[in-house]
Amino acid sequence: MTDCLFRNDSYLRDCDATVVAVTESGVVLDRTVFYPMGGGQPGDTGTLAWDGQSVAIVDTRYGDDGGIVHLLAEGD
Repeated sequence: MTDCLFRNDSYLRDCDATVVAVTESGVVLDRTVFYPMGGGQPGDTGTLAWDGQSVAIVDTRYGDDGGIVHLLAEGD
């Protein structure tokens, strides 16, 4: 399950996080500032960055297990 930091501070723009799973659809982190799609609200987009590298996040959605999946841009 992902710790939803956006629930306590909707203006939070970044955080440190750990990758807990990589699936066919994207990356699941232990904590996130990305708001997932739901209730008519589109999922957040942005960038995951580490050690001078980064990948584009094109959508954010709830996964089957309640974790939040950060969907990667095609080819990332």
